[in-house]
Parts: sequence; C-alpha cells; structure tokens
Amino acid sequence: MKGLTSLAFLMLITFNSLCSQVNKGDSPFYEQMRVLPFQQREALIIREVLSGNVPEYMKGFVEVWFKSYDALGVKHKVTILVKPDYITIGKGKSSFIIPMGPATAQQIADSLNCSLPTPKLVDIIYSHAKLKVEPFNYIPRGDRNETPDIFFDHSRVIFAQIKASGYNPGVFIAGSKKDVVITSLLEDTLRRTNVTIYGWHRRDGTPIQPVYNKHLGTYVDYSHGIRLISNNVLIDGKIYDYRRVLRDSIYHTLLSNERKPLTIISYPY
Repeated sequence: MKGLTSLAFLMLITFNSLCSQVNKGDSPFYEQMRVLPFQQREALIIREVLSGNVPEYMKGFVEVWFKSYDALGVKHKVTILVKPDYITIGKGKSSFIIPMGPATAQQIADSLNCSLPTPKLVDIIYSHAKLKVEPFNYIPRGDRNETPDIFFDHSRVIFAQIKASGYNPGVFIAGSKKDVVITSLLEDTLRRTNVTIYGWHRRDGTPIQPVYNKHLGTYVDYSHGIRLISNNVLIDGKIYDYRRVLRDSIYHTLLSNERKPLTIISYPY
C-alpha cells in the first residue's frame, strides 16, 4: 500500500477532525430533506435558497474578466460575475453544498436574475479560481451516490479540502463538482428535460466529465453542482444581458464554444 502524500495526509486528518465536529444532526435542512421524495426535496431546496438560508459569501459575486473573440474574429474584454462556490444551504457548521435537478437550479437562477454557465465559462472559471481542488469521487454502488447521505458527506469532504489548503469556505473554488450547464443539447427534443453536465477538472485543467445529456432531469448525484452567473455581463465596459449574448449571431462566441448561437438558454420547469 502506497503512503499518502503530505497534502493528502493533511486532508485526511482535517476531514476526520471536521467530521468529528460536524454531525448530520447539526444541519436542520439536511435532517428535513433526507427523508423527502425527490419533488418535495427540490421544493424545499428552492424555499431555503430563496428565503436567504445561505452563507453570507454566497450572497455576493466574484468578478472574472477575460478576452475573447466574437464570430467575426474581433477581440473583446468580457467580465462575468460568478458565485464563489456551488449553491450552498445553511450557515456556519450547518452549511451544505447541495446538488439538485436542473429544473430546480433554473428556477433559482431565474429568481435571482442569474443563469447557468456554458462549458466554455466552466473552463474559464476553473482557470481563474483561487483554489483548485482535486475531484473526490465515490465508487458507484447501486444508487448510493444519489442519496442525501452521500450529498452531505461529499460536502464535508470539500470543506475539509478547503481547510487543508489553508482557506475558509467562501474562497473562489473550482474542481469540486461537475457543473449543470446550458448548451445546444437543450435543443434536443427527445432529451429536452434531461440534465446536461460538464467539468470536474483535474489539477492539470482537463475535465473528467465531457458534455453529457443522457441522464433524466430527475437524476441527481453527489458530483453535481450549481454555479450561478449574473445575467449582467460587461463587454468592453458596456452591460449586456447574458441570455441575449448567447443568442446573438456575433457575440455568442464570447461566452460559448459552439459555432451557432443558442436558441434555448434555460431548462424548463
């Protein structure tokens, strides 16, 4: 058996210590949601997020700017505003990075004047993140990875990774989850309500998860995360609507790697 690297060993110690301090019973939201069927669980997630039961750091945005070319080959300076982490419910020790279905994510995004990222923006966010963590995965065993218990445990692992890296929750982080994304696959009429996922980058910047839309919209596992992006985007210092940019025949390539503008930029709910 190979020995752990110093960082891995530190992370293991930190995780064990953190788990000894934080029990599932410390999170009222977890205790309530873990026994609910899918639709009721999703309704509870929406209620908790929109009522403001989130960490203070999730109420603000991180500014990310980059240069990108439009469809005519003209370079522009683009600034997007992104949440520092995936949607998290609760405060203090009860904080819980919560996976959810795409319909739930879309309803929350619309309510907060936000949208979900494209794969291009997931890559850009990863490259700009202050903390990049190694993806932590569980071995699939039946439907275990789709259970609230594993959701909660994976959230604890991520918080342990943050602590082991010398940061606190709220640091601009990437690599911890796969993103639920918007792509032209949303135009697939046979999979219109399916979830499309992408990302979970390794430390060398390569994504473990290619763009994939074969899971039903009711499929959620521990690795899914929801990163919100403000609908207010700056292009060369002027404010544009994120959704209109993705539909624009010239500017869409600033935010997307796809050849054509997106015609559908949200999940149905």
